[in-house]
Amino acid sequence: MLESNSTNLNLFRFFIVSAESRSFAEAGEKLGYSESNMSNNINTLEKQLGVQLFTRKPLKLTEMGEAIYNIAKRGIQDLDFTKVLAQSKNSLEYGNISIGCPSHISDFYLMEQAEKAIKDYPNLQIDIDTESNSKQLIEKLKNNEIDFGILDLIPDENVDELEISELKEIDNIFVSKDKIEIKDIKDIKELEKYKYVLTFYNRLSFIKLSEILQKYNLTLVHSMRCPTTEQRVNASKRGIGIAYVLKASVKKELENETLYEVKLPKEFELPKSNIKIVYLKDHLTKVDKEFINNYLK
Repeated sequence: MLESNSTNLNLFRFFIVSAESRSFAEAGEKLGYSESNMSNNINTLEKQLGVQLFTRKPLKLTEMGEAIYNIAKRGIQDLDFTKVLAQSKNSLEYGNISIGCPSHISDFYLMEQAEKAIKDYPNLQIDIDTESNSKQLIEKLKNNEIDFGILDLIPDENVDELEISELKEIDNIFVSKDKIEIKDIKDIKELEKYKYVLTFYNRLSFIKLSEILQKYNLTLVHSMRCPTTEQRVNASKRGIGIAYVLKASVKKELENETLYEVKLPKEFELPKSNIKIVYLKDHLTKVDKEFINNYLK
């Protein structure tokens, strides 16, 4: 168990950052300390614990260091979480919520729910991180930089370490600057006549789409690949190609007819996406739970 005095807690923080760096110099840059200062702090911690935590040149955790790192990391997270809990005031009336949510979900879903909550509780403060990707948001969860995330895609390697709750199922569609309709399933090969704006090969959404395309022996040629929904929508508006996006993310464009949904036969079902709440076990405050239950579910 970590001792509670501030000196030892600081030493463990130095230790954790060093364990996640390639050198004491790199760790020092992250924390604003010199390489020698970092090295001295680790030496002090090793003496206090009576074990060697790292081998030097290259900097690498020893077997004992690896074991202590796993315990220390969670211990520091829990200590940081108590600060978050204390600062939240534990009430929607005066609480503070920090949410990680990609912008394409925030725009059509979270922003509306946040607006309702703030109208009901004018003193509530909500911070929304829309710039980080899924992996970055999960790291921020682990570091207690956000309370929870709202994601449609979760990397497989993170599934086991998170609490995941389904929120909403959303259709994916093809959209185009021009009206396109394929009336019969036997004509589905017509899709190959067009150019597309897609996400990258390793994205889960594209992998799921590829499974459907393979079923019908279809090959779609892209004119552009973009990582974000906003970029794909913008490219499609410019006539660069047919974009593959969440239907809810182009609601306004469909209504004002700056984009049109590509009409496909009913038998040709595109994959659906699920929006999920993700968080660390036992790391939701009362404020978080109230917001989720009252405005998201």
